[in-house]
Amino acid sequence: MRFQITLNMPSRSQNLVHQILADAPFESLADFVDWCNDMQFIIVDEIYKDGLQTNCVGQLAINTDVIGKIKIFRP
Repeated sequence: MRFQITLNMPSRSQNLVHQILADAPFESLADFVDWCNDMQFIIVDEIYKDGLQTNCVGQLAINTDVIGKIKIFRP
């Protein structure tokens, strides 16, 4: 499932929060959040969006202490 994750940390463009798209092998938001609560770091597939196209740019480890919000991504 694809998720939009908001991180409480500055982005490269110095925005106060950083948002990423990520694919993770879960069937629901609740399952993903339960998994995050058990981990210090999570590893997801990072997705870049270019217009209507999306592509995986590799795996990304995220410290769960900086996650502020997670939602299911719906284009």
